[in-house]
Amino acid sequence: MKIDILDCTLRDGGYVNNWEFDNSTALDVIDGLYESGVRWIELGIMGKNPNVGKQTKFSEFNQILPLLKCRKKDCHYAVMLTTSLADEFTYPMCSSNTPDVIRVAYFKNELSKTYDIVKKLKNLGYTVFMQAMATFMYDSKELEEMIRNVNEIHPEGFYVVDSFGTMYPHDVIKICNEILCRLDKNIILGFHAHNNIQMAFSNVQEFIRLSKEHDIMIDGSIFGMGRGAGNVPIELIMNYLNKNYSQKYNFSTILDVFQRHISKIYEEKKWGYSMQYFLSSIYFINSSWGWFFINRGVDDLILLDKAYNMIPLEWKYTLNVSIGEKILESLLGEE
Repeated sequence: MKIDILDCTLRDGGYVNNWEFDNSTALDVIDGLYESGVRWIELGIMGKNPNVGKQTKFSEFNQILPLLKCRKKDCHYAVMLTTSLADEFTYPMCSSNTPDVIRVAYFKNELSKTYDIVKKLKNLGYTVFMQAMATFMYDSKELEEMIRNVNEIHPEGFYVVDSFGTMYPHDVIKICNEILCRLDKNIILGFHAHNNIQMAFSNVQEFIRLSKEHDIMIDGSIFGMGRGAGNVPIELIMNYLNKNYSQKYNFSTILDVFQRHISKIYEEKKWGYSMQYFLSSIYFINSSWGWFFINRGVDDLILLDKAYNMIPLEWKYTLNVSIGEKILESLLGEE
């Protein structure tokens, strides 16, 4: 079994600062990660970006090229693509001028389209990972059917994603055991955690213990930088793997990157555990709803609790701004 870390600071961390890492900063982060021993680095996400060179959100693949100018042969460079926006982009053949890895993130109702996207990207030469967002939403039968299709399409990896930070170690055990007994042994199993209930690092440790035959991959970010309650701090994963699995990560370079870049962002835009994002995990809703209400000035926890309860069931997993505005209007009318 091989254990790898994928860093998602420049992508998931982008939800904190609107992906405002300019090319110089992004390259510094990439270099620091490589020097620390990380060999899978996510450069950002595909999406609309009017500020070319100033954000790690990319409207076209050629906008990623400046971040690949110091490309190392033994390192993998990834970009995330959401199935919901996949039709908006043109995909070149994989080459030295593109990332070599594309991670396709999708919800359950997007499965059929996702299969087609993954096949297309594989045919273009990319290493593809499938990121099953909110994996808890699949029942056993649905999970079994999805893994059967994953085995047939055969991406490089398949991810369990705790999108809303609701999972406890026993949930990780249940879902991953159902997957591990079915997933092709040559497909990497990955895990992406969020820290809404302070379980992210514990869940990662449980995930590592579960796999005996599969190669596995763990997502992390510097100081846990990420949407809402954030991700697993990559420095914690490094230290754990060094002490328990004879790895040799050098997290002093991570400390340097944190000190020069990430700490400044944290001072201005906090992330990490909070009552607000704990509440969002209780209701199994996307933390984007928390971000929306908090940024609209809902700082009273009782009022926020009411707002979460007013979100229609069919919109719990995806932020709908117009519905959010109506909820705010209703709440303010009650005051």
